[in-house]
Amino acid sequence: MGMEPESSLVPSLDELRALARAQGVEPTDADLEGVLGFLRTVLPSLRELEEATQRDVPPAGLYLPDPEAA
Repeated sequence: MGMEPESSLVPSLDELRALARAQGVEPTDADLEGVLGFLRTVLPSLRELEEATQRDVPPAGLYLPDPEAA
């Protein structure tokens, strides 16, 4: 499972506009471009972090009893 191209991680301007309208917000194109710039920076790093995190590691703070203790 390789990393997807950046373009598939970041929504398009029209997708962002539709999401904003669904929330009752009418951002300007400049606002949407700013959000896209942020997402282009953050989403690839989050994807990389997600892929680097082992699936068998429980979330921090989750108590899992030792199966050997029973």
